[in-house]
Amino acid sequence: MLIKFESKKAAPFIMQSQIAEQILAMAGQGGQTEGAINGSAISDAIVSLEKALAEQSKMPDELLDEEAEQENISLDARAAPLLEMLRHALQIDSYVMWRPE
Repeated sequence: MLIKFESKKAAPFIMQSQIAEQILAMAGQGGQTEGAINGSAISDAIVSLEKALAEQSKMPDELLDEEAEQENISLDARAAPLLEMLRHALQIDSYVMWRPE
């Protein structure tokens, strides 16, 4: 399944649900496959996600998700579009929403 992310004045993007749920959980959104955040929740999500990504990057390679390791795409790279969308939404006082595609 795919998850589609959308926000005002930002290009929508899709992500595999397994990765999206992991990143959303890191952002404090409980790994929900459908939801939305705005206001101060966006600031909290950015802080949570950045902190979780920093902690994850310090983990020894053998503890990292094997599937992500096989594809050689870091979780930082996978989370980048969402972080950018969250930051943009915060700047323009907007929202970020996601749903199954």
